[in-house]
Amino acid sequence: GLFCSLSPTHSQMFAAEENVDFRIHVENQTRARDDVSRKQLRLYQLYSRTSGKHIQVLGRRISAKGEDGDKYAQLLVETDTFGSQVRIKGKETDFYLCMNRKGKLVGK
Repeated sequence: GLFCSLSPTHSQMFAAEENVDFRIHVENQTRARDDVSRKQLRLYQLYSRTSGKHIQVLGRRISAKGEDGDKYAQLLVETDTFGSQVRIKGKETDFYLCMNRKGKLVGK
């Protein structure tokens, strides 16, 4: 399998009460999204522990052979305020990192 991790790592801890129904929380936040949501854009590299290199979005083709700092390995991670939608796009090619029906990574 392909094991990946985002770098730099931005770890955040969220404390939650055990009796909170998280599905209701997400539903309420999603309903309020139109009023307060804003897109967040961060630049990352996606490191593959399998290849020991970085993921590259080369257009329709995805590679795990990128060197640190390679222009095709610069990935824009777009999220909305509540993190329910995440999109990963190659900065150089403007192709999104997607998965086809067979589970293979492709650029679209």
